[in-house]
Amino acid sequence: MKREKITVPVTLLNADVTQMSEKERLKARSEGLFYITDGDQKKPFAAELDALAAEEIETISGAADAIAKHFGIYKQRERDASGGKTGDYIFMVRVKNPAGGELTAAQWAGLDEAAERFADKTLRLTSREGIQFHFVYGGDLAALIRHLNAGYRDCGCRLTTLGACGDVNRNTMCSPIDDLDADLPLDSRSLAHAIARELAPRSSAYAQIFLSDEEGRTVAPLNAEEPIYGTQYLPRKFKVGIAHPRDNSIDLLTQDVGFLPVVNGKLADHYDLYTGGGLGTTHNLLETQQLLGLYLGRVPREQVVATVRAIAILQKEHGERKNRRQARWKYTLRRLGVDPVKAALRERFGIRLADAEPQPIPEVRYHHGWHPEAGDHGHYYYGLPVENGRLRNVGTAQVRTAVRRIVEELDLGVRVTPNQDLLLCHIPTDRRGWVEQVLKEHGVNRPEDISSVRKLAMACPAKPTCGLAMTEAERILPYYVRALEEAGLGEVDVIIRMAGCPNVCSRPPTAEIGIYGYGKNDYVIQVGGARDGTRLAKILYERAPGEQMVAILKGLVQAIRDSNPEGLPAGEFLYHTPTERLRELIGVCSP
Repeated sequence: MKREKITVPVTLLNADVTQMSEKERLKARSEGLFYITDGDQKKPFAAELDALAAEEIETISGAADAIAKHFGIYKQRERDASGGKTGDYIFMVRVKNPAGGELTAAQWAGLDEAAERFADKTLRLTSREGIQFHFVYGGDLAALIRHLNAGYRDCGCRLTTLGACGDVNRNTMCSPIDDLDADLPLDSRSLAHAIARELAPRSSAYAQIFLSDEEGRTVAPLNAEEPIYGTQYLPRKFKVGIAHPRDNSIDLLTQDVGFLPVVNGKLADHYDLYTGGGLGTTHNLLETQQLLGLYLGRVPREQVVATVRAIAILQKEHGERKNRRQARWKYTLRRLGVDPVKAALRERFGIRLADAEPQPIPEVRYHHGWHPEAGDHGHYYYGLPVENGRLRNVGTAQVRTAVRRIVEELDLGVRVTPNQDLLLCHIPTDRRGWVEQVLKEHGVNRPEDISSVRKLAMACPAKPTCGLAMTEAERILPYYVRALEEAGLGEVDVIIRMAGCPNVCSRPPTAEIGIYGYGKNDYVIQVGGARDGTRLAKILYERAPGEQMVAILKGLVQAIRDSNPEGLPAGEFLYHTPTERLRELIGVCSP
């Protein structure tokens, strides 16, 4: 009988850096993200940044790219229709935006100005409540980051690109209506900001590289110490989110660490703890899996930040450092075991983790339109649907201009939602009519004038910028939605999410209809995710050609409407209807 090969994980506890992946070696040699090492050559990251600004190089090196991600920078190259990287060298810059904001009017104006001056004149809202700038050219890269940090960094919500990408804690999410909900206002946003501060990189490299003028820039790190992350940071990205008892738009169970407030009256003194979620996989690699978070128990509010810190340290110590496909916490947790992790939290870190029955997880909410705010009832927030998160001016629809005018005129707060929409907050009751008039004058549709299918749909950017994308997503989903609308299916209540690759940034596996790229023009289709995010969708088609996507989507949505005699919610109907029956209803049995 052939013995199964046992693979011992390579971790900080049992190996040295020479046994780890090249990215691990690059991080270790960076001395707190300050240096890049290419072969035997070691130089400051700033040296490549200067060469880029002087147009001495077209883009940064691969070694620099591994470090740049920790500064919120992704090296990219524009791609043609077949996916070839043949266009301009460009960058994507992501702003870390804990809890989705609240951004002040001044910060919003700064972001809007940056889109006009340094990027493609759009603001891209993300599914983690962040903000991205696309088509940033090398000469504008440092100038953009300095612009964001110069006058807008700390006025209300702390704006920075540091830690928006890379092997650290990413943007810490929170329900956008956490303290706005008129029936149950809470204060989890302050915890999200505290987590973001606690797990932010401490090295001085970011400030030295981007925020000093040429005279002030130094050639060695002033501070390379990382008390939480150490010299090699985490093995992979790490994601944290806090839901609300009435809103799971953050997709609680997809987080590395997720919290749900336990309400006693109007206060949340404790939080249910979930951990080990993550949806990204690699095609044809069975060891990678879509996994939902596991319930560990209940922690007191005053230990929420300490709990995240403890889990991050466990992941730092025990996470896989050679095979990056096995390096996420979701795999580390299951390798260590839930009970040993709970014991470590209690005994080593002093977390008062109590065994308890988890409370129900709420459904995803979209917050579109007008809603009264908690408090004196004299103010409202307005949920503005933003198709696929791309805020721009196109033709008669001058959305970016309208939002900036409203925000500055009324000195509003702005929040980004996990569904890539915007909340305009603290609008006085007597200015609601004026807001609607400004939106109308700028060609911005009201939520009630947008079809249900379109309002609930979401896609990642994918081509032509993302280097990981196999297929289209953001650019093609509106075409699919229009086909549904033209077929009279626009008002069917169904959540459709689409991504260009199996990293699934727009969270298709928990959608009612989820789509992600496979090859140059094929898609995996999953159906039957639960509205509360507690169930993964099942595979309907392992590989559907792009040419059949319209027919498949029409068939699915029509089946939800016409072949669902019990009137089940879309996700329940799709999940409980046998796969072969769904294919028969669609009329596409085997693409």
